Amino acid sequence: MSQISKYPLNKQIEIRVYEVLTESIAEARTHQTVQKLLEDLLSPTERLMLAKRLSIALLLLKKYNHRTVSQWLKVSLGTVGKVSLALQHGNGGYQTVIGSILKKEELKEFIQKIDDAIADFLPPPKGADWSHWRKRRWEEKVARQKAF
Repeated sequence: MSQISKYPLNKQIEIRVYEVLTESIAEARTHQTVQKLLEDLLSPTERLMLAKRLSIALLLLKKYNHRTVSQWLKVSLGTVGKVSLALQHGNGGYQTVIGSILKKEELKEFIQKIDDAIADFLPPPKGADWSHWRKRRWEEKVARQKAF
């Protein structure tokens, strides 16, 4: 479990240390850089704990109930409640980050629906076997639905 020293830092030093943390995170602009930073900065347990909190926020913003989220992510109802409270009365950090993820998901789903609609009306490539082509399209569609 994470621990901090029982000896408090000077308030100015504490502020500067926190600034270094936030600046470091802001400088990590690519997925790969963020991943490397998190692996160096956090223990595997801390990474999982933070990932679960973000996942809780994502599921709550998608309107899943507390008990379902708790069961799926194997966290206590208290943890779900704390994240829910932060969503309702926090500084908006969860909403900003998770909102961006949700917009990307919606865009991907929208593009996929357009692709499906076009593919359903277009004939298979010239010389292709119609039955094989339709079967493959159906299997792809079913596989995508299972992924969600």
